[in-house]
Amino acid sequence: MKRSFLWIAVLTAALSSAGSIAGDTDISSPLFPDGITLGYGAGLAAVKDEYISKEKYSGGLPVFQAQFARQHDPYIYFTGLSFRSAADLKNHHVSTKIIEFTLNQGFLYPLRDYRLFSRQVHVYMGPMTELFAFVNDQEVAVRGFDYSLSVAALISLGLNTVFVCPLSKRFHAEGGLEFGILSLGLRMVDLEETDVSPVKLLTLFSGTNGTVSLGVRYFISGRLSAKADYMFGLTRISAWDPLLIAHDTIQCAATFHF
Repeated sequence: MKRSFLWIAVLTAALSSAGSIAGDTDISSPLFPDGITLGYGAGLAAVKDEYISKEKYSGGLPVFQAQFARQHDPYIYFTGLSFRSAADLKNHHVSTKIIEFTLNQGFLYPLRDYRLFSRQVHVYMGPMTELFAFVNDQEVAVRGFDYSLSVAALISLGLNTVFVCPLSKRFHAEGGLEFGILSLGLRMVDLEETDVSPVKLLTLFSGTNGTVSLGVRYFISGRLSAKADYMFGLTRISAWDPLLIAHDTIQCAATFHF
């Protein structure tokens, strides 16, 4: 958690300095970053999956991302996916393979603008639906589907919020917050526990997947921009054997604007 606040502080300082040194070179940059975005991120992940073990596994977990966003009047439609995979998250000498997949879509509506440190902040908010899938395949000497493999999934209705703060004609500061509110959860349970249902309706307090991000975007031209940001992700499912996943990720992405 300390690392999270450190990265946020560093990026905030970078945004302030970027806005002060960037020139106002004539360029027509869109306010909302619609278009096709492709990105890659690297960072650390910590997983505590009590279906397999009460111990924490940690290590690098890169992410590949793609997003499509299109402006309509008066809303913005978006859909995106992300994929994470690593085979060397470890707890002492025991390792596990983690696979995560997220697919979401939704709508964003412009809200009232705000001012922050004399800067105009544009806020977009709207509903989203999301599919989140998680596989934890622990490397153990004794293998069996119901022993070393943990599976979880969430089909969620949630909320997405995007903040855009123009610093100059070429630099924008951007932030985001998204999380599931009501989910249909699936969890692989002990096959001998016939009285435990593998499917349950979950609330924000019993099962959710969410992220918060902060970064800066540079418009190379009116049709192309590059973005670097920090993202913290948290997945928590407590309706069965508790599952907790935390991500610290630094991401880079390119957006091809319409």
